[in-house]
Amino acid sequence: MIFSGLFRIYRRISARRALGFGLILGLLTISLIGNALCYYLFDRPTKPDLTIGDALWYSIISMTTIGYGDHFAESTGARVGTVIFIVVIGLSTFTVFLGMLIDSLTDSILRGQRGMRTAMASNHILIVNFPSESRTVQLIEEIRSDPHRKNVEIVVVTDQISRLPFSYENVQFVHGSPLQAETYERARMRDAKMVIVLSPSYSDPNSDAVVASAVSVIDSIQSEARIVAECLDEKHRMLFKSVHCDAIVFGLKITGNLLVQELNDPGVVQMINVITSNLEGTTLYSARVEAARPERTYGQMAKSLTDHDVSLISVNRGAESITAYRSLQPEVGDAVIYIADRRSTWQELLTMTAT
Repeated sequence: MIFSGLFRIYRRISARRALGFGLILGLLTISLIGNALCYYLFDRPTKPDLTIGDALWYSIISMTTIGYGDHFAESTGARVGTVIFIVVIGLSTFTVFLGMLIDSLTDSILRGQRGMRTAMASNHILIVNFPSESRTVQLIEEIRSDPHRKNVEIVVVTDQISRLPFSYENVQFVHGSPLQAETYERARMRDAKMVIVLSPSYSDPNSDAVVASAVSVIDSIQSEARIVAECLDEKHRMLFKSVHCDAIVFGLKITGNLLVQELNDPGVVQMINVITSNLEGTTLYSARVEAARPERTYGQMAKSLTDHDVSLISVNRGAESITAYRSLQPEVGDAVIYIADRRSTWQELLTMTAT
């Protein structure tokens, strides 16, 4: 009767988990303390060395049904206390508690798989939208192949899937609309370091508007994060004029350019595949000019850097990318684009040119 009553109570309060845990923990506490006090008060006259710690130990071991036998009730009062507080209340309550704990853990795992929990991450990278599994996996592998981001936390944010179709260490999932602030709160946007906003669909003409809107929401939450957005149609560049976006990548245009380039100059795509991937060979890197050296031009630096297997290919100054930089003097704020087998700071590049 008591067992069935407790289970009925459990079913009624299962929807209010905090209240349920509080009630069950309260009953467990009463059971443990009640039995310990009965054992201590009634058996202590015949066991002068008995302590309250021993009594609590006896209660815990009895409730978990382990029963080492180092302590046991001898007096009538202590035995009655064991029957009431352990057999009647404790064992049934402990069973219900374990059931609730298992249910809670199972539910937590399922909520995590379905993207309903708040992400446990900081200084992480967000990948927003999910155009396809292969596209997302490629991005994750490219991010992780950089030695500096080998163990970085990645959070995928989208409402296009109900759960991630793959499993990667340190990759979490948050299900929700990329246009709602609440979604980014669960993705811990305020603690994020970088964001990649993908096109949700490569066939939907409204995809660029969705991406621009998502960038606007992200920037309103965390303006310090670096945001890189994918745009399908260069004509939609104006959509990003009113939002803060560190870089816009016109993927379809770049693909078209490469197709024609490879047609005219075989071998170009092979080289591009290598230098734009962290997974093989040397890679494209950038370094921000922190302190200029007016006595040396970029052309002079480029010659010295080749001795260290570093190829300087472009200087970004504002919105301009300068590839004919032979007589150009470095200025603070320039972004130097180079090919190498590892990333270097501007100061490290200067050190190479001095040797």
